Amino acid sequence: MLIKEFYKTINLTSEETGIKATIELNPNHEVYKGHFPGQAVVPGVIQLQIVKEILENHLSKNLFMGNLNQVKYLRPIIPNQNQTIIFKINYSWEESKTLKTTVVVSALISSKEQIFTKAKINFSILF
Repeated sequence: MLIKEFYKTINLTSEETGIKATIELNPNHEVYKGHFPGQAVVPGVIQLQIVKEILENHLSKNLFMGNLNQVKYLRPIIPNQNQTIIFKINYSWEESKTLKTTVVVSALISSKEQIFTKAKINFSILF
């Protein structure tokens, strides 16, 4: 985990086309003192890092975030209001022209009531 004690995984399940993880945010984490004082918001880059960490754990592989094909931050994640977050991560494998294996990911970050972020990311496997 890149940022210790930022979140903990509550549930992780494999689905037909990917994985679904439910995490619980730590609303008292130090990160929120700078992002943003008075109105804590989960940084977008940390949201993408959590996607990477969940996928690495599931695949038992080290990944490198390559192309961010599309990222849409639809609404902020406010940790005091949204402590339980759901990550739906669909992925497929693709061989590239350079003979590197790419993991093509479509991620949806939400709570039960709202969608926060949608992302399409390509990861390379680090050997």
